[in-house]
Amino acid sequence: MYRRVLLGAGLALATAVAVPVLSASPAGAVAGRNLPPNGKVLFLAGQTTPDLTAYKTQVLDTDASFPRPGGVTLYTNISPNACNGLTATCNLNGNIFNFDQTLAEYPGASLAVGLYLADNPGCYNQPLRAIIGRQDADIAGAVGQQYRQNLDNLITYLRNTGRPVYLRVGYEFDGPWNCYNADFYKQAFRVVKQRIDALGATNVATVWQSASYAKDGDPAYGFDFSNPNHLDAWYPGDDVVDWVAMSTFYWDATYRQYQWACDTPTSSPRVLYDRVLNFARGHNKPAMIAEATPQAYRTANLDASCTNVNNRVSLNGDWTRIGSWYDQYFAYVTANTDVLRAAAYINSNWEAIAQFACPPGASAGQPGCSDGYWGNSRIQDNANVRAAFKRELQNSSFVNGTLVGRGANWGGGTPPTSNPPTSNPPSSPPPTGGGGNRNAFATIEAESWNSQSGTQRVTTTTASGGAEVGYTNNGDWVRFDGVTFAGRTPNQVVFRYSSGRPTSQSFTLEFHAGSATGPVIAAPGLLGTGDWRTYREIAFNVSNLPAGTTSITAVIRAGDSADVLDFDWFKFV
Repeated sequence: MYRRVLLGAGLALATAVAVPVLSASPAGAVAGRNLPPNGKVLFLAGQTTPDLTAYKTQVLDTDASFPRPGGVTLYTNISPNACNGLTATCNLNGNIFNFDQTLAEYPGASLAVGLYLADNPGCYNQPLRAIIGRQDADIAGAVGQQYRQNLDNLITYLRNTGRPVYLRVGYEFDGPWNCYNADFYKQAFRVVKQRIDALGATNVATVWQSASYAKDGDPAYGFDFSNPNHLDAWYPGDDVVDWVAMSTFYWDATYRQYQWACDTPTSSPRVLYDRVLNFARGHNKPAMIAEATPQAYRTANLDASCTNVNNRVSLNGDWTRIGSWYDQYFAYVTANTDVLRAAAYINSNWEAIAQFACPPGASAGQPGCSDGYWGNSRIQDNANVRAAFKRELQNSSFVNGTLVGRGANWGGGTPPTSNPPTSNPPSSPPPTGGGGNRNAFATIEAESWNSQSGTQRVTTTTASGGAEVGYTNNGDWVRFDGVTFAGRTPNQVVFRYSSGRPTSQSFTLEFHAGSATGPVIAAPGLLGTGDWRTYREIAFNVSNLPAGTTSITAVIRAGDSADVLDFDWFKFV
């Protein structure tokens, strides 16, 4: 909470830097405190007490078959002169918290806590400096002691809940709006971990959460998301971090259409998300989506806006244009369960919270619109969203889920473009598709598809077998039938591609079981290779492959209408 408050001087832009896509590690490789058992993903609902009360009464209490969340998210602080919401109701600029009430309404649920450690207003890092124990004039004596006592009081409260707790220490540490100093932040994080251990709070896991924001701030202060080594400068150390986390408010296939139509990002969101997951894999840590919501959409009104200007436009009654956001969110979770073991969703009517109010026509930072435009993300306000959301949570990959695969129909989201390609070599006639069985663990040439939409066969000496699939645009797909796994479960899908897009530009190649609307089993985020004859070979984790799968469909996803990639071959390992 207390999010997106712009503090201090204006923030400079930086040029995007390409980030390599890394292969996923084998399933089960991560370890950490409060890791859900049996490879499950913990779903967390949030994020204020009224939000969670409404979710209980309007969703869970009206449908006994709706999966209960494995956890809930709330927010607090340790400032000497602010309420904290632990044992009594606390109203912070319209954000209302009462931990005791929410825990009573969700018996047995885990608890994720956003611990706010920024100054408000200002960029003085007073809470961080106080936790560290510095004797600066503004925190010497009673003030600093009160901060540290409040931290102990919080940890003691969390210990006594008896619940698994995920403490997001100074969440969104690299968000320019928080104005954290990287060195102070890392030192304070270590002190928080030391106090958790000293107070015997073995049920409390520490969470290190990046903002994963698509626009750089001042790189001199470490707010340079486009720097491929960005996370290293903020990491407190393997010995004190239990979980790695991120915020995911935007998805590449749609974010430029509405949410970022009024601004210029410096990084692809998907590149940033993949970087966090790969960082977690590299450090053997479980990862969490700690904050997620379709910002600037309204589920009840079916409209959308830019995030930094309230310029709402109607979606003409087409709920699938919101559904596309959810489709990408759940596809990403299910494709990365080797490391992504918890995922939160903010089920909130932001317009009803004073901090997030933004009248029509207002811009972020103007009076009455301090945090930009947020909309309404309550699933109960749209029957289609609610039904599909339920089916996603019924997926057995989630805690409290019992059904196989995703199974939700989000309506296809944004329709594929029909714009003609502008590049790629000339094509030859398309194949008719091979019959018989294909060995899933042997190379399958992409041009041997059985059915397709929007693509063409391209002949070139640089491709395996002398041909590949080209002329691909957003939403195009190729399907391969007769794929035989012979009872063996693959860990990864390996494939070869090229792309004339710049090496800083991202897109996604989704692998579906069955048809193009079947369960997503892998959805690697990719980058351009700079030339159609420059290839890259990628390995990416596979998850939730339904038993009996005999068809695999590869679907191209991009946020624009330009040519995307040439697809050479794939296989499972």
